[in-house]
Amino acid sequence: MKVLLLSTEFPPGPGGIGTHAYQLAIGLVKSGWEVTVLTPQDYADEEEILSFNSLQPFIVVRLRHYPCSLLEGFYRLMVLLRWFYHWSPDVSIASGERAVWLMALASLWIRHPWMAVGHGTEFGIQSSWESRLTRWAFGKASVIVAVSQYTSRRIKEMGIHAPRIYVIPNGADAQRFHPLPADRISNFRRRFVSEKGRILLTVGNVTERKGQDIVIRALPLVLKAGIDVHYLIVGLPTLREKLEILAQQLGVADRVHFLGRVDASTLVEAYNACDVFVMTSRYTADGDFEGYGIAVVEAALCGKPAVVSGGSGLEEAVLDGKTGLVVPQNDPAATASAIIKLLTDKEFYSRLAEQARVRALCEQTWEHRVSEYHRILCTLVGKSNKWYN
Repeated sequence: MKVLLLSTEFPPGPGGIGTHAYQLAIGLVKSGWEVTVLTPQDYADEEEILSFNSLQPFIVVRLRHYPCSLLEGFYRLMVLLRWFYHWSPDVSIASGERAVWLMALASLWIRHPWMAVGHGTEFGIQSSWESRLTRWAFGKASVIVAVSQYTSRRIKEMGIHAPRIYVIPNGADAQRFHPLPADRISNFRRRFVSEKGRILLTVGNVTERKGQDIVIRALPLVLKAGIDVHYLIVGLPTLREKLEILAQQLGVADRVHFLGRVDASTLVEAYNACDVFVMTSRYTADGDFEGYGIAVVEAALCGKPAVVSGGSGLEEAVLDGKTGLVVPQNDPAATASAIIKLLTDKEFYSRLAEQARVRALCEQTWEHRVSEYHRILCTLVGKSNKWYN
């Protein structure tokens, strides 16, 4: 059976939607599907993209950018329709807001079963025309998959109706993320901090939503508690300058380290070297929010507990008090208290670290998640004649 996957982003560049789309494509190939991916590929150079695509067991069709959004949309719609007509997929998946818009438009010409995947931001505060378009587009899907219960609630609150809304949380790759030997961890520490001290880590684009500033504001309180700590920030350094100024004002500039975008090996080493993974994402004024939190699960697979903010899908990535700690959004003091608790109570820390890894392995891998997508897609293919003829 054939599945066409349309995504708003894709590796080798960073991004949660891209990671989700890639793991879905890989997992569906392993489940026996023939997969073609239509997607832009940003934040990576040409050589890296070509090398990455050549290694995949599926076709990747790169979608170009145009300075005019209307021209870009028309071009992508034509590419999508061409693949429908010439490749004849049995079912399709649209992942990310603009991908869902495009697939809904294509459905006006192609009577075809398709799945819309909702990640989060697309259901926040938008302009009136964007909200109406999003509501219409998701409502055209045969089924909707939300990456968290929180996202599912936001979909329903937006007035979006579909034959069925499923919740399939994001996962992580257990083959890639796992505990490493001590020597590799020591080498990483020597490269970026020192052999001594504790390490906090956040992985994600350095933006207002990801809330790295909250951790920086918490650092003075953690240091005041007598804990020798460093904060490593991995991800595109979008707001690096702003956060560097904040760290200087708080007197913790020597404790904050921006690693930028790192390679796959270094990322796994960072997860292993850290003591606590911290993601204090917030709901922003423009409606952006965290749909789930893939990086939290990646850290858990490496045996690390997390401190995360509540009020979004992020808190569903942990079990509060069992695999991590949930703190209020925009609360440096509560964040500091949670970090201090984990770094000073060895028994508590060890219990959460162990339970985080066990839960991730048993419930939160991409293998588990993709099997749920596979089941739904098979149902759609089986019902396609009844629904669409």
